[in-house]
Amino acid sequence: MNGLVHDLRYAFRQLRKSPGFAFTSVLILALGIGASAAIFGFVDAALIKPLPYKDPNRLIDVTESIAMMPRANLSYPDYLDWKRLNQVFSSMDVYNGSTYLLNTGSKTELVPAVRVSDGFFRTLGVTPMLGRDFYAGEDLPAAPRTAILTYATWQKRFGGRKNVTGETVTLTGIPYEIVGVLPPEFQFAPRGNVELFTALHASDTCASRGCHALNGIGRLKDGVTVDMARANMETIARQLELQYPNDNRGQGASVLPLADAIVADIRPILFV
Repeated sequence: MNGLVHDLRYAFRQLRKSPGFAFTSVLILALGIGASAAIFGFVDAALIKPLPYKDPNRLIDVTESIAMMPRANLSYPDYLDWKRLNQVFSSMDVYNGSTYLLNTGSKTELVPAVRVSDGFFRTLGVTPMLGRDFYAGEDLPAAPRTAILTYATWQKRFGGRKNVTGETVTLTGIPYEIVGVLPPEFQFAPRGNVELFTALHASDTCASRGCHALNGIGRLKDGVTVDMARANMETIARQLELQYPNDNRGQGASVLPLADAIVADIRPILFV
C-alpha cells in the first residue's frame, strides 16, 4: 500500500510540472473511458441481455453471400422469391437503414430511421404499446405513407402525448401518418439508435434484381434448425442463379442466428 501511495504522489508531482501533458492525459483518459462505456452499453444491450423479442433464438439473419462478401444485401426481387419459396420460416421480412429530414412544425432535423416490410414487427414478435402495427400490404406502392415511433422519440419530440397516433409528420418533404409507438424496452441492435420506422414502399426501393439494398430477417418454424434453414435457402439461391444467370451468378445465402449476426457486426469495434 505504501508503494502505491508513493507512486501516486510521484505521478501527481510530475503532472503538476507539465500541465499541458496533464490536460492531454486527462482528455485521453476521459475519451477512452467514454468510448469503453459506450461500447459496453451496446454489447450489454445487444448481447448480454436477451434480445427484447419473442423467442429471440428463433430469429435468423438472412442475407445473400458472394465470394468477396459472406454477408451481402438482398435485392427486392430475390427477397420476394426467398419469402415465397422457402419452407423453413414462418415469416420473413426485410429492412434497411435510412435517414429523413423530420419536420415537426417547429423545426427540421435529420433523424436516423429504418424502412421495413409490413410484417417486420410481427416477425420480431413486438407489438406497439400505443396505436397499431403496419397493416399487411402497407409496404406496397399504392399504400398510404405510415410511420411508427420509438418510445424515446415519442417522449423527446412529441411530449409523450397519447393522441400522437393519427398525426401527420413530414419526412423529407413527404407526409407520413404516425400509426404507433413502440414499447420503451424495444431496440433493434442491427441498426443502432433509430428514431422511427416507416413502411418500406416497393416504389422507393430499386426494383431490379441487380440492386442490393436490403437485409432479411426470418423466424424459424417450429422444429426447424439453423442448419436446415441454411440448406433450404442455399437450394433456393442455386435455383435463382440458374433462372437469372446475369444477375444472380455466384450468389449464395447466408443464414445466421440474429444474435450471431450482431456479434459479427460489432466484432471489429471490440478489437480496436
